[in-house]
Amino acid sequence: MPIEQALGFVESGSTVVASMAAAEPQAFLSAIGARCRSLSGVRLHCANPTRDYPCFGDAELAGRLEIRVMFLTAAMRRRQGQDRVHYVPQHLSQWVRNLLLQDPAPIFWGSCTPPDERGFVSLGPGACYEPEILRCARAVILEINPNMPVTFGATHVPIGLVDAFVEAPHALPTVTRVEPSAEEHQIAGHVAALIKDGSTIQLGIGGIPNALGRALSAKRDLGVHTEMINDTIMELCLQGVVTGRRKTLWPGKVVGSFAYGSAALYEFLHANPIVELQPSSVVNDPYRIGRNYAMVSVNTAVEVDLTGQVCSESIGHDELSGVGGAAETHIGAQRSTGGRGIVALRSSTRDGTSKIVFELKPGAKVSISRNDVDTIVTEHGVAMLGGKSVEGRVRAMVALAPADARERLLWQARQAAYL
Repeated sequence: MPIEQALGFVESGSTVVASMAAAEPQAFLSAIGARCRSLSGVRLHCANPTRDYPCFGDAELAGRLEIRVMFLTAAMRRRQGQDRVHYVPQHLSQWVRNLLLQDPAPIFWGSCTPPDERGFVSLGPGACYEPEILRCARAVILEINPNMPVTFGATHVPIGLVDAFVEAPHALPTVTRVEPSAEEHQIAGHVAALIKDGSTIQLGIGGIPNALGRALSAKRDLGVHTEMINDTIMELCLQGVVTGRRKTLWPGKVVGSFAYGSAALYEFLHANPIVELQPSSVVNDPYRIGRNYAMVSVNTAVEVDLTGQVCSESIGHDELSGVGGAAETHIGAQRSTGGRGIVALRSSTRDGTSKIVFELKPGAKVSISRNDVDTIVTEHGVAMLGGKSVEGRVRAMVALAPADARERLLWQARQAAYL
């Protein structure tokens, strides 16, 4: 049906959940604002919008459309706190649970491939929460996009579960690849030394994960269990570095919850039997993560204090991104035999300010507590904090800081009786 007719499913008081990242329903997000001008009390959950759709900045929709996001992308950051976009902090694996507690039967609006000869569509690169919400929804609307890759795992949906299809051919959103700096290549070298052949890895997005693609090129038989499949993962597969032969959970499979990257990544995903997408309630479950032998999780951070408190969500009170799965993957990796949770970051910002700090900025959000922290890496080396005393942590962390910040950090630590 035409989108104007499908929008009739959205009424005053409706809760609508839209699919995320490369699978976001672009036609719906472009049109929902106009529909809500005649409605009130509509709640829209969209995890990480890739661009600033008109409905996000329309002041006339106040009281008519409330938008809740799980990640504050660059497009959404400036909208936060203006009674337009509301950020919901929560672990990635808990998103479905928390949403269904508020509304056990929302509307689901997503994207899919054209139906196949057996009467199924694929949700393409999105399985974070989409398959679980879809099966609980009171109405399911899918935008058929011939550019969507067919993927395997939890993404296949029989057309009998769908209330309406909308034709919506669009190019999929892509991520511009960040070229690693010299420091990030150094960091990647330190991280790669902690990953042994046969390990299963989880990587995030950004310069350090991109640098790891080169640093891990000499490894053998790595496995992948990660919330996001990105271009680095694809390249390691194509190089033969990732085989999953020694993987203990889903052996031989590249397991993730969603994929987000280049057009080449989406081509790699299409009908590729080695890739399996499962909901984040499964992929980010620390107990399941820990069932992978020699599991290594690599995340980044905004700043880390001398006792090991990790902030990766904000700069002080300014919300920056989102909780995601950093804590879940970091903790889950430590449950694995031979596993390690790694937080890797540059020692300083581009203006030279140390990211290894005596105390986090006022208002900074603790993403990984010091009780759960394992290993911190900067270009200056590796600090294994698990099991260390406060004094031991302080000395290890000071060694990771920029050289010109170390003396002051030691002085601050002594003033606080950490040393």
